[in-house]
Amino acid sequence: MSVNAIDTPVRRRSLPTMSIGEYGWIWVATAALFLISVIIAPGSVAVGALTTMLPFAGILAIVTVGQTLIIQQRGLDMSAVGAISLAGMLVSIWGAGGHLWLAVVATLAVGGLIGAVNGLLVTRVNVTPIVATLATNALLIGAVRQISGGAPLSAPREMRTFSIQTFLGLPYSLWLALVIVVFVAFVTSQTAFGRRFVAVGINPRAARSAGIVAQRYQVGAYIVGGLCFSAAGIISAGYLGNASHTAGNDYLLPSIAAVVVGGTPLTGGKGSVIASAVAALFMIQLGQLVLSLGASPASQLLVQAIAIVLATAIRNVPAMLRKH
Repeated sequence: MSVNAIDTPVRRRSLPTMSIGEYGWIWVATAALFLISVIIAPGSVAVGALTTMLPFAGILAIVTVGQTLIIQQRGLDMSAVGAISLAGMLVSIWGAGGHLWLAVVATLAVGGLIGAVNGLLVTRVNVTPIVATLATNALLIGAVRQISGGAPLSAPREMRTFSIQTFLGLPYSLWLALVIVVFVAFVTSQTAFGRRFVAVGINPRAARSAGIVAQRYQVGAYIVGGLCFSAAGIISAGYLGNASHTAGNDYLLPSIAAVVVGGTPLTGGKGSVIASAVAALFMIQLGQLVLSLGASPASQLLVQAIAIVLATAIRNVPAMLRKH
């Protein structure tokens, strides 16, 4: 045996890994979920079932976009419940006498204001994001109950008509969600603004040292989040035909779960609103599959929890394989 053969370190062969991409696993998981649905519960993917499911998937995707941006800035917005419910109430009241578009703009402005308050509480007053947004949510829920008196309000007829209309077989709410997702994804991933936004989320102190006004991006994330929550509340009221004081209850935890399943880390920084939107579709279809199998609500929550754990674990498989 030669000296060179002895001195040369043995190179360990790395196991081949699939190059799916940082956020590609959610596409695989969603495709697998629909395939499983076709096999064990074909009724959950029938035309009628999908027609009913897709508007809710679009609404959840819009909420998830806002939650993703906030989490990218190391925050978490628990006021989504109140913001969604309040938006439905306000647009129903202001749009009842006509001028629906003016009512929509005013409602979105209120949502942006709510987000600005949350952002300033977090950045200027240094209140923990969960505490600040929980406090805001309590105020919003109180306002909703005061406005509604605990009873649902009928949504304007024009809004109901818009919400049930389709284009190329898909509901308007889903098209609107796609537009929002693509636009936000482009801004955050393909522009200088987006690169600075990610830099602030990764390390706000280092971003400030580089001359970036970090607070603008942090507050801006909450403002866009508030706009998304209000948009979701408006669409939800139109699709359901009424604005309820409990309308936002079904979107908070699923939206956070969709962000996690989509691959955006809760530690902030990098994220993908497209992956989060796909994860929203995953969560909605998962719920529909479980219900079609006759499971109880408790079982549905259990299945969702297992899906979150599995989705998080699967994303770590490539890193685990590379270590070997």
